[in-house]
Amino acid sequence: MNKLALDYSRTLNFISHSSDLGIAQLKVESDSYDGRIVRVKGKDLIHFGNCSYVGLDTCEALKQGAIDAITSYGNLFASSRQYIGLGLNEELEEFLNQITGHHTLVTQSTTLGTISAIPVIVSSNDLIVMDHQVHASVQAGVKIAQTQGTKVGMVRHSNMMALEDAIIKHQHNYEKIWYMADGIYSMLGDTCPIEDLYKLMDRYPNFHCYVDDAHGISWIGKHGKGMVLHKRPLHLQMVLVMSLAKGFGCCGGVLVFPTAEARYLVRCTGLSLIYSGPIPTPVLGACIASAKLHLTNEIKVRQNALHARIKYFREKAYAYGLPLVNHSFSPIFYFGAGTEGNAYHIVKKMLDAGFYTNICNYPVVPKKNAGIRVTLTTHINYEDIDNVLSTMANLIADLENEGKFDKEKIYKDFRALEVVKNLPTWDSQQEESSLVAA
Repeated sequence: MNKLALDYSRTLNFISHSSDLGIAQLKVESDSYDGRIVRVKGKDLIHFGNCSYVGLDTCEALKQGAIDAITSYGNLFASSRQYIGLGLNEELEEFLNQITGHHTLVTQSTTLGTISAIPVIVSSNDLIVMDHQVHASVQAGVKIAQTQGTKVGMVRHSNMMALEDAIIKHQHNYEKIWYMADGIYSMLGDTCPIEDLYKLMDRYPNFHCYVDDAHGISWIGKHGKGMVLHKRPLHLQMVLVMSLAKGFGCCGGVLVFPTAEARYLVRCTGLSLIYSGPIPTPVLGACIASAKLHLTNEIKVRQNALHARIKYFREKAYAYGLPLVNHSFSPIFYFGAGTEGNAYHIVKKMLDAGFYTNICNYPVVPKKNAGIRVTLTTHINYEDIDNVLSTMANLIADLENEGKFDKEKIYKDFRALEVVKNLPTWDSQQEESSLVAA
């Protein structure tokens, strides 16, 4: 079986098993949705799998924005924007320019934005170095670039020494070297080492970065401009893609460019911007309403509410001695489970207790790093946090008493994942290989 077929087989087995256990591919049965409660199989669950971090998914202003747009322009302006499009697109981009401080281009989704941008900004004379945990949507864009002749390699997760080794070794062999990474990694919740990347871009003129900050937007930074831009203004050697379907509370993607020329090039030649349909009219209306809200003090109020919950959650998790393995400040929390069996067991029991959380097993995460992902939003209250953590603590204590759960081994396995960040592991043969799943 070839590598691609093996990856599909593993993913199918993971999803099929999770579905059979009743912990994945679930359907919300509620007649309405408030962001906090989901009804599944006749039972109300507290939703700890929601990525609308500042609660804009149920915001009345966004709903009204969608209604106003659909009333004025109908359900869909059915033409490629390359030919003709609604002025709502440019209106949204103007607001996003104010939020980010740079040149933005809205796309139908983050994935479609990425597969439009990467094949355009990366040439056959370039080298792509992917972070081992970079999001699948970025990998999809890289695969297209690879078919155009771009060489591709991979480094261990956030391993800056290995990355610099690759730059030094190949800087004179390629026109540009591109590092593909996430601003916040969607599973483990850790952040990209932005400061280190900026030092490398300053040090090496032909080193560039493409960063997916889908999970960073809205909940952090002035006007909710995201994790990367919160730390630094956009570097001239960096392109960002962000999601409007997470904290922003709508749908779609946004590319952020350091120059108007780079934006125009992708605007005119990006695949999905030429051949795919536009963002639906009501979604554009909701996105504009969200962008306007981001430029008011309300976004700061929502950020503060979420940040207080993040702090409270983390302190309570530490107090319970839970195996929290990511320590960066983000609304994504990851608890190591030790074995896949433990991860399945805990998520199933959490459902039985009234809490929806996410199962994370190989190939979504490395084999030894199975676990449970919990996401926080402003819809969640402090009592919910107390209850979900006490329930998880009891389940883990039971597994420990049965000799099935070893926290020290879990920490050791995740420390090993951390240690590789500081070991040079660049494999020169990797650049000729096919892409592999993170």
